[in-house]
Amino acid sequence: MSLRQELFDFAGRIGADSIGVAYAPRYESRVPNLQKPSLTASGMKSLICFSKHMLTGSFATRDISVQSTNSHYCMDQVDKASIRIARWLEERGHLAVPVPPEAADMNLQRSPAGTLDFKWVADACGVGSVGLELNLLTPDYGPRVYLGVVMTDAELEPTPPLEKNLCPGMLCGRCAVICPTQAIPLKAQRGTPVEKYRTLDKRACAGGAERIGIKPFLLNLKKLVFAEKPHSAEVWQNSYWKEFWQSVNSKLGAFAACFECFYVCPPGARDFRKIIRIPYRRRDIPAKVRRKVFGDMVEMVYQGVPQERVAEYQRDRDF
Repeated sequence: MSLRQELFDFAGRIGADSIGVAYAPRYESRVPNLQKPSLTASGMKSLICFSKHMLTGSFATRDISVQSTNSHYCMDQVDKASIRIARWLEERGHLAVPVPPEAADMNLQRSPAGTLDFKWVADACGVGSVGLELNLLTPDYGPRVYLGVVMTDAELEPTPPLEKNLCPGMLCGRCAVICPTQAIPLKAQRGTPVEKYRTLDKRACAGGAERIGIKPFLLNLKKLVFAEKPHSAEVWQNSYWKEFWQSVNSKLGAFAACFECFYVCPPGARDFRKIIRIPYRRRDIPAKVRRKVFGDMVEMVYQGVPQERVAEYQRDRDF
């Protein structure tokens, strides 16, 4: 049995749902920015990427903090599996570096980014494909996964990328029309593959996905410090500050505060049908949509009332 197959079998035993390998130098040659393997560790020959899905039951609750906490539970499992995979390789005489999924290097680019962009590593490894909203979609669990990456100097045979992108782009477009911050493209040239127009307004997305995070904290603090008039006690005692303190201590609600695109994304042979059987998840599927064609362009147009587009993280909350 090859080293790669032994590794894959081990990863499966410790909980990885899927796993793949990319040749590190080839991957690096395609990276357009500074998120290159060699900037983390030189001499690495293989990138190992694996996925772990969120508990499907976490989508049966409408409590965003509970869902967010389940995201962190999943990431904790990814962290532990990354270390165990790296140790497994080192016990066999190789060097291995687990890449932290949450850490951001403030010096990499203007907006903080991880040392590697895991979704593109996963795409290169054949673990999944990158969809319209720049989520990594997997055959078994769609975008409802977290990823782990381990770099090693072991030469492992690469696994091929998926033959076809799992995202049909504007032929589906559910994620775009329900996105409460409108961060996902709503129009594209007809007949163009999703790889040509997939993108995400990260700043807009963060407004929903990082409701309790460092950016909102700094913005609220700035308003309080530089206010022309003193604020009342009610402002200082706003529940935001309590939730921020809680997120720092327990990660409850720290990020991933918007799951709208996860609810409606149809790829996921092992979980999507279970999710849409939940009554209010079934209603998440946008029914009031039409495709507007003008010239060689197609645009997704949402026709429902504005309230239907308000995300769960915004409902009945006042920060």
